[in-house]
Amino acid sequence: MQKTLDSQTFKTCDAASYNALTEQFDFFTERLSSSLAARMVSLAEIGSPHSVLDVGTGTGVVALQAAGKIGAGGKVHGIDLSEEMLATAAAKAERLGLAGKIEFSRMDAEELKFEAQTFDIALSLFALLHFPNPLMALREIFRVLRPGGRLVVAVGSSPPLISLSGLIHRFKILPDLLRRSQGKQLVAPNFLDSLVERHLPETDEPEESHLASHSHNRTQGVAALVQSAGFKVLQTDWQGHQAQLETPEEFWEIQRTFSSIARKRLAAAAPEKVELLEREFTEKCRTVQSRGGNLVYPFAAFYVVAQKPE
Repeated sequence: MQKTLDSQTFKTCDAASYNALTEQFDFFTERLSSSLAARMVSLAEIGSPHSVLDVGTGTGVVALQAAGKIGAGGKVHGIDLSEEMLATAAAKAERLGLAGKIEFSRMDAEELKFEAQTFDIALSLFALLHFPNPLMALREIFRVLRPGGRLVVAVGSSPPLISLSGLIHRFKILPDLLRRSQGKQLVAPNFLDSLVERHLPETDEPEESHLASHSHNRTQGVAALVQSAGFKVLQTDWQGHQAQLETPEEFWEIQRTFSSIARKRLAAAAPEKVELLEREFTEKCRTVQSRGGNLVYPFAAFYVVAQKPE
């Protein structure tokens, strides 16, 4: 009973933590995640008239792209627990003339309110790390997919260690490692998280799921979870990018929005403490920039493409 209560508390608090930052979330998601969403939609091989489930839809970056692929008779259903996110997603669909192809619902991914074998394709970009019981969510997705249905799930992760993408990535970041050692680069979200952890105590509110906090390389764990849910893994893929932020203010906003630790502790802290912390953050950023340094936000997705057996 206690485990279930903790799980529900985590999910409720985690979803609510985004409500005040929905506008920033949508802005940065469109800026950073559109290409990652496009890759997900491509891997899903969506056609007409597929029915598509988008789990953890947020402000709809995946659902809206999927809606352009389903053709006449297809349907996309995006689910999330954040009311504000869903409202933003629905408004965007309306503006784009896609409201007839997309439906958004507040729903728990670990307890889907759909009949078995409802969907042809299930997608989930960056949501799995927010589930306290990710295997339960994957089993629910398995249940609502038709036999032969396709799943594409992606999480933030460094690339597989023994892979071409891993070797290329490590080679590419060598100049960045040098810049960091010279005090000429700050990296999100580690920079803000380190300040938050130094100045603001942990709150009673849960901050990260076990899967999110366990490792920065989640490639093996996520693929194993997908298999444990009953899927056959068809392929994996990885894409990584790096955004350079021009101002300390923008660098602050992107980290406050996407880091669970920073987002939740800053929301719970006294305003004067947040002001002092932001001042220290800004001064450090300006010092690095005065040396010719930069402010960067690395972002990446590790994809698992799988199929429900016929």
